[in-house]
Amino acid sequence: MPDDSMPHRRPALLDADGQLPGPDNHRLLLRLLGGFRLEQAGRVLPIPHSARRIVAFLGIRGRCDRTEIAGTLWPDMPEAKALASLRTALWRLRRLTGLRVVDGQDALATAGTVDVDVQAFVASVRQILTTDDGRIERSPMPVLPAIGELLPGWYEDWVLFERERMRQLQMHALETVAERLTSARRYAEAIDAALAAVWLEPLRESATRALIVAHLGENNLVEAVRCFESFRDNLVTELGVQPSPELERLVQSCLTRLA
Repeated sequence: MPDDSMPHRRPALLDADGQLPGPDNHRLLLRLLGGFRLEQAGRVLPIPHSARRIVAFLGIRGRCDRTEIAGTLWPDMPEAKALASLRTALWRLRRLTGLRVVDGQDALATAGTVDVDVQAFVASVRQILTTDDGRIERSPMPVLPAIGELLPGWYEDWVLFERERMRQLQMHALETVAERLTSARRYAEAIDAALAAVWLEPLRESATRALIVAHLGENNLVEAVRCFESFRDNLVTELGVQPSPELERLVQSCLTRLA
């Protein structure tokens, strides 16, 4: 059963430079985007590999039952042995660091003194996606394009799934930002955001559409057509399919205006 005595905390949002709040000697910073690092006041703490997997899992998934953690991280072991491996790794973590990195009994989570970059990133993206008035006070571009790959070099199934989830969140946020910046007539920033989304997935039509619309807002009709033709050629070459009729009609209107 979950340990309801554990305090719930709201993840800190990333600042304008895409960073978590500055170092605090009484807090730990868990970085998972761009590579695993557990830091205290800017100093990287040594963590054994088995414990890294637990800390990373909890940093991404949040509070989880011990059985779920053990079954995910040691999938080829019988449940009793997997749980024993989990207990051993937690003991080594406490022994080597002397710090409370993980809290809980039946259910575990990162301690309340641990700030996690993934949680901050997800909170920032959700803030963008759930803003329903369409306004954007400033561009969160420093946050979005260069967050770094989740746990590069880790190839376990659960990591691959979460890595793709982060990528999808990032692309949706970039497209939303591009659309809102275009509506605000901040075309240079909108194009920057849309290009970042296209870079993440060149064959994603919604990202290309956001870029084309931003070019059209700036009356750069040739750029819009060139963007479409490049996307269409790549789509045909890679997948053997054509762009959607909606995108075709959007670009056809450009050609009519150029005629």
